[in-house]
Amino acid sequence: MFALQRTLGALMEQVVSCLQLVDSRKNRKIVPIGIKQQLKEHIRVVLGNITKVMIPSAYFKAIIKLMGHADTDVRKKALGLLCETVNDNGTIKQRHGRKELNSNSRSSWHHLDESALESFEKMCLEFIHLVDDSVDDSDTSLKLAAISALEVLANRFPSNHSTFSMCLASIVRNISSDNLAVASVCLRTTGALINVLGPRALPELPHVMENVLRRSHDVSSLDGKTKFGDNSSSVVSNSKQSLLLSILITLEAVVDKLGGFLNPYLGDIIKFMVLHPQYASGSDSKLKIKADAVRRLVTEKIPVRLALPPLLKIYSEAVNNGDSSLSISFEMLANLVGRMDRSSVSNYHVKVFDLCLLALDLRRQHPVSIKNIDTIEKNVINAMIVLTMKLTETMFKPLFIKSIEWAESNMEDSDTGSTNRAISFYGLVNKLSENHRSLFVPYFKYLLEGCIQHLTDSEDVKNVNLMRKKKKAKLQEASFDRKEGSSALLLEKWHLRALVISSLHKCFLYDTGSMKFLDSSNFQAISSIFHVLDPLVLISTVKLAQFIFVQVLLKPIVSQLTAEPPASLQEHPETPPVQEVDDLLVACIGQMAVTAGTDLLWKPLNHEVST
Repeated sequence: MFALQRTLGALMEQVVSCLQLVDSRKNRKIVPIGIKQQLKEHIRVVLGNITKVMIPSAYFKAIIKLMGHADTDVRKKALGLLCETVNDNGTIKQRHGRKELNSNSRSSWHHLDESALESFEKMCLEFIHLVDDSVDDSDTSLKLAAISALEVLANRFPSNHSTFSMCLASIVRNISSDNLAVASVCLRTTGALINVLGPRALPELPHVMENVLRRSHDVSSLDGKTKFGDNSSSVVSNSKQSLLLSILITLEAVVDKLGGFLNPYLGDIIKFMVLHPQYASGSDSKLKIKADAVRRLVTEKIPVRLALPPLLKIYSEAVNNGDSSLSISFEMLANLVGRMDRSSVSNYHVKVFDLCLLALDLRRQHPVSIKNIDTIEKNVINAMIVLTMKLTETMFKPLFIKSIEWAESNMEDSDTGSTNRAISFYGLVNKLSENHRSLFVPYFKYLLEGCIQHLTDSEDVKNVNLMRKKKKAKLQEASFDRKEGSSALLLEKWHLRALVISSLHKCFLYDTGSMKFLDSSNFQAISSIFHVLDPLVLISTVKLAQFIFVQVLLKPIVSQLTAEPPASLQEHPETPPVQEVDDLLVACIGQMAVTAGTDLLWKPLNHEVST
C-alpha cells in the first residue's frame, strides 16, 4: 500500500514536469497549438486519475518534493495542482446513489490521519520558507502562488490550528510588501487564517492591525509605482481596488473573531469604514457589499459601550465628507442603538439624541458638502426612532420637550431658517406618530399651537394673495434673484404645511386611547391661545367643547384647500407634489370628523369646505 502510494507520488512528480515542459515558452513555436492543447488535456486527465487514488500523506509528500524542483515554473504548477486537488476533494461525490470507487481515498481528505498531518505541516512550512526567502521580483509569482495555497488550505482544513498559527506571523509580516499583489493576497490569507484560528490568533492581533491600518492609510495615496512593470492608470486602479477589497476581507475576519479585543483600534477602524471615499460612495459594487458587511459586523460584534463613542466622535468629519459618509454613520448608529441594553440606553440616550438633533439642523445650515438633505434626514430620524422605541416615558418626555424648544427657537437667519428647522422637526413628528401611534398622540397637546401657527402664517397668506394678483407681464419683469428668493420661501412653507397636515392626520388616526386628544380637557389647555372662546362654554358639555376644539383645528386645515402651490414646485421633486398634499388634506379632514365622533362637526365642515 505505502509502496504503491510512493510510486504514485513519483509518477505525479514526473507528470507535472511533463505538463510544464509542454507549457514552456521554448516549445511554443516548435509544437503546433492544436497538438499542444491535446497533450495538455491528456496530461491533465492522467494527473486527475493519479491524484484521485492518492492518500493525503503521499500527496503532500509529492508536493513537498516538487517544491524543491529547480524550475520555478514547475513549483508554480505544483501549487496550482494542490489548490485544484484540495478544492476537488472538498466533498465525496456520489453517482446514482453509489459512492465512486475512490471514495475511501476521498474520505481520508476529510479526516487527516497522523501521517497526513505531519506531511501537511511540513508542506505548509515549505510554503512559509518560500514566502520569507523571496528577496527579488523574479519570485513574485511563485510567492503569490504559495500564499494563495495557504489560503485554500486554511479554508479546507480549518482544524489544523497549530500549523496555521505558525503560518500567520509570516503572512502578516508580508502585508507591508511594496508589491500590491503580494500585499493583497497576504491580507486575504490573513483573513482566512484568523477565521480558522479565532482567539488563537490574538497574539498576532497587534501586528495584524498595525499592518492593516498602515495599508489602509497608504492606499489612498498610491501613485502608480507598482511592481508590475506597468504604471498605467488601469493597472494602478485595479491594484488599488484589489487591495481595498483585501483590507475589508481581513477586517471582516478580525471584527468577527476578535471583536471584543479591538478597543485600541476602534477609532481608526470606524473612521476608515465611514470616511474612506471608496467604501462610502458605493461606486464599486463589490466594495460596497463587503464594506456594508464589515460595518454591520462592527455594530453586531463589538460591545455598544466600545463602538458608540468613536462613532459619535466622527460626526463633524462625516459632515465634511458629504452625504454618503454621513448617511453611513447614522445607519451604523441606528444599528448600535438597536442593540443597546437597559444600562447602555440609560448612559447614552441623551448623547445620541443630542447628536441627532444637531444633525437635523443641517437643513437650516446648508453645508456645501451636503447635497441631498432629505436622504440624510431620513437616516437621522430613523436613528432617533430606534432610540425612542427603547426609552421610557420619563426618558422620552424631556428629550421631546427639548426638541420642541429647539424647533421654536428664534433663528438668526430669519424666517427661512425657522421654517427649515420646522420642516426637520415635523419630519421627526411624522415618524414618531407613525411608530408610536396612540402612545404619541397625547404629546400633540404640546404641538397644537405650532401646528395652527404654521397653517395660518399671515405673512405666507399675504405672499400667496399677492402671487394670485400678479399679472404675467409683472412676473416677467421681476428680477431672477427676487423670483428665486420668493419661490424658495414658498417651497419651504409648502413643504412644512404638508408635514404638519400629515402629522395631524396621524394624530387623528391613532387617537383611539382612553385619553382622547379631541376632547374637552385638551381644549381647556388651548383656551388661552384663542381668546374669542368663552371658557364657560367649555365646561357646559363635553360634546360642545369637543365641537369647539375641533373647530379651532378645522378652519386652519380646511383653508389649505385654497392655498396656491409654489410656481416652481415641479422643479423640486423632493418637495411634496400637489396631488400628494391634496390627498393628505382629504384624509386629514375625514379622519378628524371620524375621530371627533359627533355630528355637530358635519355642518361647519361642509360649510368650510364649500366656501
